[in-house]
Amino acid sequence: MEEQFYTEYRTRITQFMQTHPALLERYQIEEVYLNPQDILLKQGTAPKGVFILASGLVKVTRTTAASQLFTLGVFGPGEVEGDVEALMHMPHFCTVQALTPCRFHYMTSAQFLQLLAQEQEFNLLMHRSMASKMLNTSLQSSIQNTNRLHYTLLIVLRELSGLNELQISKALLTELLGTSQRNLNRLLAQLEQEKLVQVKNGLVMHLERALIQKKIEKYDFEVH
Repeated sequence: MEEQFYTEYRTRITQFMQTHPALLERYQIEEVYLNPQDILLKQGTAPKGVFILASGLVKVTRTTAASQLFTLGVFGPGEVEGDVEALMHMPHFCTVQALTPCRFHYMTSAQFLQLLAQEQEFNLLMHRSMASKMLNTSLQSSIQNTNRLHYTLLIVLRELSGLNELQISKALLTELLGTSQRNLNRLLAQLEQEKLVQVKNGLVMHLERALIQKKIEKYDFEVH
């Protein structure tokens, strides 16, 4: 059986936030905007609330005690940041940085806890989010790194395709993914063979967004 990442929760969270405007107003949930390279959360700092990514891409990193920087992932809409810190009353575990223009739904830790206590559907979504992240962490130790990188590249290409003014270069993708040029070239060659992208002179000149989305969905596994 092919192992898959648990990503369906992001779609469900995005749909929930889009279809419950009255709830957003009732709990005074605000919108926050970030520019590329802006830091949303910084590792080790005091928690400042919960952010649900509505649009854009963020990169999550963690620095070890030996000052080694690790990229934990690149994530799109539906990703929740600051939830664990709000529950555990702990400093931010990771640094979250905007890679593209980003829009977030923002709530204070108190608002987040109130939503969990009073809104059953939201509570279930957050439980699925956290459970999915735990499962994905476990899968990372058993799925080859190339497969994880392949999935992340698909997500990045899908999101960047919506930014018409942005040139998608190999240099940009290498930076966003935190990988080597060699690994990226191998993955792009595979996507070209599958007729998902066309690459010329170091630029992704064309990509099939609908086919890329279908490819992403092959990784999605809904927890019922």
